[in-house]
Amino acid sequence: MRAVVDAKEFSKALDKVSKVLGASKYIPALREVMVRFSGGRCVLTGTDMDTWLTVEVPAQGDDLAFVFYRTASIVKACRRFDGDLTLELTETGEGRERQLRLCMSCGDRAGEFHAMFPEDHPAMPELEPEQSFSANVSSLMERINRIKYATLKPSEDTRACCTSIQFSGSRIYCLDGLRAAWSTDEALSVPKPFMVTAAPLEHLKLFGKQDVSVNLCKRYIDITDGSMHLVTRLAEAELYDLDSAVPTEFQEEVYVSPDEFLTELAYLKELMPSGQKPYIRFCGGSLLTQADGCRYQTKIWLDGKSEMEIGFDLNHMVDALRQFKGESHVRIKLTGPLSPIILEAEGRGDCALVLPVRQKYVPRAA
Repeated sequence: MRAVVDAKEFSKALDKVSKVLGASKYIPALREVMVRFSGGRCVLTGTDMDTWLTVEVPAQGDDLAFVFYRTASIVKACRRFDGDLTLELTETGEGRERQLRLCMSCGDRAGEFHAMFPEDHPAMPELEPEQSFSANVSSLMERINRIKYATLKPSEDTRACCTSIQFSGSRIYCLDGLRAAWSTDEALSVPKPFMVTAAPLEHLKLFGKQDVSVNLCKRYIDITDGSMHLVTRLAEAELYDLDSAVPTEFQEEVYVSPDEFLTELAYLKELMPSGQKPYIRFCGGSLLTQADGCRYQTKIWLDGKSEMEIGFDLNHMVDALRQFKGESHVRIKLTGPLSPIILEAEGRGDCALVLPVRQKYVPRAA
């Protein structure tokens, strides 16, 4: 069996698909890419059992299918090919002695490899879209990248809503139980709420800056530009009601310079011993912490009246301020010492929320 494909197109597709491969030592095929030639098309597929990526390129020749063995090495070899790439697949033996041998040749360069049978590769789930919408990848990635810090890594003990990017109407948001971040853009409104673990959405960058179709299925989401499909599981849990956690009335609103705030927090962090809880007391622009029995204090510029005394986790505040990188001013809105701290910037649709630390855990000024 013999098929031909453009070497550069094949190499680009193989490079993309290899990004989603799993690392299971129990299922060797999860570390490899499956290739299927059929009807004048070549489809490459990779998966880690939660996410599937397929890329389709034009081809000619016989219908054939195989799974690469040692895909990482094949990826490197394919980058050196240019022109028509010929793939010849030979099957030998019977029963347990069956083997596949793959020969790849392009110009004067060629290689022979072992290959696995396509039935060894996990099957891609059957998809039946229930609702669809369009999105621009560049805009969506920009919004996700601003807020994804407020998620936790998935584990058996972690709730899905704390590890996922949640979509509802024109808002996308995430939260980890101690902080939250969200972005609102009326240009994109999803037809029904859903959430997806943050990690698979990193692969959106493989689409570049183009528009894509997003198909919502019963258990999966399928993102496609027609030739490439990114399929991943939907988190099977109810979305968190973000509005229930965000205050609607505030006692104080002050403006700060995020760059200056970050600089002074970096100064205080340098003074903290390893393992100490990074708690900061904040009031009237003053920042106070305690380390090894010593007290350290600094001050930032404020625009607005601030008399309320609050405590917060330094690392959480740093992440929230970095969400507004490039802004000259950030507005901090306070309701009470134990109420969520809200950060926002003028003219932007994204906000951050940081839960306060109880005052008894934060040192007071002398």
